Amino acid sequence: MRRGLDHALDDYLVLLAQGGSRDAFARLAARWTPKLLAFAARFLGTTEAASDVVQDVWESAVRGLPRLDDPARFRPWIYAIAARKCTDSLRGKYRSARIVESARALEIEPANAEGANNQRLDVAAALSRLPLDQRIAASLFFGEELSIADIAIITGVPAGTVKSRLFAARKALRDAFGEDHVKS
Repeated sequence: MRRGLDHALDDYLVLLAQGGSRDAFARLAARWTPKLLAFAARFLGTTEAASDVVQDVWESAVRGLPRLDDPARFRPWIYAIAARKCTDSLRGKYRSARIVESARALEIEPANAEGANNQRLDVAAALSRLPLDQRIAASLFFGEELSIADIAIITGVPAGTVKSRLFAARKALRDAFGEDHVKS
C-alpha cells in the first residue's frame, strides 16, 4: 500500500508527541479533529454530541499515545477510540428516557409521499436507523474511506464479518432510498 505525505507527517507528529512534544500533539489534534468530528457526527447524528465525543477521544489519546507501538497505525487506532467513545455515548443516551422519545418519533413519523418525489436524500437519518454494528462499518468504510482490514482491527471482528455488515448496510440503504440512489 502506498502511503502519502499526510501519513508520513502523521507518523512524524506521533513520534514527536510520544517523545513529549506538546506542539506536535496539538498539530496532530488540529489535523485530525475535523475528520473525527465528521465521523462522530455521522455516527451520532448531531454535531453537539460529536464535539463532546471528540473531546473524550483526545483525552484518551493523550493517555494512550505512549503505548501506540507503530505510528503508522495511528489512523485505525484513533478511529477505534472514536468508535468506542461514540458507542459509549449512544449507550448512555439509550439508558436515558430519550430512547422512548426516539422510538415514538420513529413510529409517528408518517410516510411522506411528497418526500418520495423529492430528490434530496437524508443519508444521516438512514444511517441512524441502521443497527449499531452496521452503522459503524458503513461510517468507517464510506465516510472515512478505511479499508475492510482496518475496520476489522477497529471493531475487533474478522474481515468477513465487516463485509457482511457492509452488505447488510447497503441493502438497508437500498431499501430506504430505492435501488436507483445507492451505488454498490
